[in-house]
Formats: sequence, C-alpha cells, structure tokens
Amino acid sequence: MKRLIIIGSLLLAATTNAFAGAHLIIRNTNIAGVGFNDLTPVTVVPGNPGTTIGQQRLNVFQRAADIWGTLLESKVDIIVDASFASLECSANSGVLGQASTIKIVGNFDKAPQQNVWYPIALANSIAGKDLDTTVSDIRATFNSQLDTPGCLGGVGWYYGMDGNHGTKEDLLVVLLHELGHGLGFVGVTNGTTGAMSQNLPSAFEQHMLDTTSGLHWSQMTNAQRVTSSTNDQKVVWDGASATAAALNFLGGTPTLRISAPASLVKSYQINTAGFGPRLTVAGINGTVAATVPLDGCTAITNASAISGRIALIDRGTCNFTVKVKNAQLVGATAVIVADNVAASIPPLGGDDATISIPTIGVSQADGAAIRAALGSNVTALLFSDASLLAGADTAGHPKLYMPATFSDGSSMYHFDVSASPNLLMEPNISSDLPANFVDLTLNEMIDIGWTKATPTPNGRMAGRRGH
Repeated sequence: MKRLIIIGSLLLAATTNAFAGAHLIIRNTNIAGVGFNDLTPVTVVPGNPGTTIGQQRLNVFQRAADIWGTLLESKVDIIVDASFASLECSANSGVLGQASTIKIVGNFDKAPQQNVWYPIALANSIAGKDLDTTVSDIRATFNSQLDTPGCLGGVGWYYGMDGNHGTKEDLLVVLLHELGHGLGFVGVTNGTTGAMSQNLPSAFEQHMLDTTSGLHWSQMTNAQRVTSSTNDQKVVWDGASATAAALNFLGGTPTLRISAPASLVKSYQINTAGFGPRLTVAGINGTVAATVPLDGCTAITNASAISGRIALIDRGTCNFTVKVKNAQLVGATAVIVADNVAASIPPLGGDDATISIPTIGVSQADGAAIRAALGSNVTALLFSDASLLAGADTAGHPKLYMPATFSDGSSMYHFDVSASPNLLMEPNISSDLPANFVDLTLNEMIDIGWTKATPTPNGRMAGRRGH
C-alpha cells in the first residue's frame, strides 16, 4: 500500500501534520545530490531550520502541505510526488513550478454527480477510501534554476516562511498556488479544440459560466468553449461558496477614467500591477505624459515632462518593474503601460519593494489613442471604484482569466488578474500575497466538492491521518 511508504527524509513529512483535516505527504523523487537531496550548506532563514538547500526546500514543501491540510478534510492520505528540476528559464522569463493531479476519476462510490471528472485526491476524500493504491495523487516539480544567476536575473527562491521575501520568489506562496491546481483548481478542456476528456466535464467546468451566452462550459459545444476561452472579462466562477466569500476578499475595482479631451472621455478596461501600491478610492488625478524612451527601459531623458504627471510607457524590451522604477525616479505619480500586442491588456507581473507609485496596463488600441491625444492635455483619474468588486461581475461572481489572446497554461484555470487584492490563483504570483493564506481558492475547493476542515473543541482541526 502506498500509504505506508514513508522512508528517509519523508519521516518528518509523515509526522508534522497530526492534527490536520487532511494529511499531505511529500514524497521526495529526486536522486542523490539533486533537488531535495542537494547538500549545499545554507544559512538558516526565518521559520526554516534547514542547514542545506535541499532540506530547506523540503521543509517549505511540507509547510505548504500542512497549510492545505488544515483547511481540507480527508480520511485518505494525499501523496505528492515532489521534485526540483531544471525547468525552462531565461533572464526575463521562466517557469517557477508546476503541479497537477496525477489522475482524474468519475462515477466512483459516493460521487456527487455522475459523468463528471474529479481529481483523484478529491475523489478519494469523497469516497472515504483510496480509489487507486497504485498511483500517487499529485505531481509537483519546481525550478532549481531559480537559484542560479542566469534565471530571472538570479532572483532566487526565498525559503523562509515569514513572507519577508524581498525581491526573491517566495517558494511557500508558489507552492500553495501549485498545490491548489493539484487539489482541484483545474479542468479537462483542451484550449485549442475545446474538447473535454472523453466529452465529459470536470467539477470545475460545472461552475465556469460565460455571461455572454449564459451557458456553463459543461453545457457548451467544443466550438463554443473555444470562443469562450478568449471572452475576456465575461467568464466567471459561479460557485456559491466563492461568490459569497468574494464580498469579504475583494475590494473596489481599479479604474482609469479620462475626463479630457472629449474624444477620450470614458472609463477604460485595465489590469493592475502585482507590485507597488494599490489604487485608493481617492485616487490619483493628473496629466498624462509620454516617456522618452517610449519603452522606459533606460534612464528617462524628459524628466521635466514626467515629473508630477502620470507616465505613459510602451510595453516591451525589459521588465515592468524596470520601466516603472525609471518613471518613479524622475517624479512620475503613476504609470500607464500600453500593450504592444493587439486585443490584450498586459498582466503586470514583477517584484520590487522599492516601487511606491501605482501602475496599470491598457490595451494597445487604448494606449495608441491616449498617445495620439497628448498634443492637448490628457487628464486622467486612477482610482478604486468602491461600487464594483475588483475581479467580479455585477452579480459578485469572481472572474476567470480569459484574455482576448489565448495563453496556454494561463487561460481558463486561474482567477482573473483584475482581482484586487491579488488572489493566490491568478496566473502570475504577486509579491503582496500572504505566505499562509489561500483566500478564495479554499471556497473554490468547497464548490467542487471538498469539505472544509472544522476546528475541534480544543482549537485543533478535526480529521484523521488516514494510515
């Protein structure tokens, strides 16, 4: 039985989660000297007593497993085959990690719905037994290259557990995100063809509602799903738990409203940055000015034109944080990034704790229209509209990420980047995400069939370890 395979470095993983509602076991699949078994000495960091890089990695993995374990109920152990490996990465972009369910099952004992797919961990929990003892439940692989100079500029993983990651990538937060996919924030639709696995939906597709057609993805044809997959801002999650919780998690909608000249007067569709301060209800009102150079990737040479104004910068060439920092250094009050690809709005990822001005992104067409009008004063207000939930439709349903240009690996199975505050399951990991909090993701899990773990009278979480 796989539930008894607990050896070597897994012994800690088997004993740290005794009072959780579910027991997630991290199974180290790395060979000697690699990944979790890398014996390179390191300095102890907050919350992580490991003295080798491999042990610190394993400790963070188990901490993420323990967090999810305290939130979800399962009598069956959840086995995570985990490793660090050399994944795709360059100076400007890279894969942080990836996780997925190893198997999907349907029509099992106690299944809430027939002819619907469930990830194996969830199916085991619902059935109250291990439906397949020959396989693990989740596979998770993370990028060891992040700790090398050539990957993302040598930003490195942060192995602490206190959230004080600075400019590093917080492994704990990324792990919470990826385990979320493995536990059920995922569906079974092919983004290219719209086909579902064996023409059956998953529990996730059951709650994907296209507000244009009024159809759930489980009700659509393949062609309708393909169309819906790029229906930006019009596909939502209508599960009851996540919809109710959105009122507590989401704030006002970040908004760009231009009041002059007359040809530009309206509110614009925007994305917000994962770095820098959020927009406030009072907002920032000012005149828009274009930077020189247009992409803002080197020192801005028209400082007097930008100081005290909202800077307009083109996307491209360098990281968003570089552009915004250059504008901040010459006195910009905020930044508008215009996309360089038609029919999309840039998701503004990045991490720089020194950035103190807000940043938004607009489409290529809107950016071009604003730039063309700069011969006269373009007056803009960047603010948070308290009358609308950021990242939800007017009915309060959280939006799913369906950009107008399909993005493989990001489209369909993430919350939309318009959410504010940022959510764990957006396609980009934001620097302001807490290190021990899963926000609306827990409610999505409840909507697809997970049972939330409940505290016992002594304050510990109910549940058994399932050996």
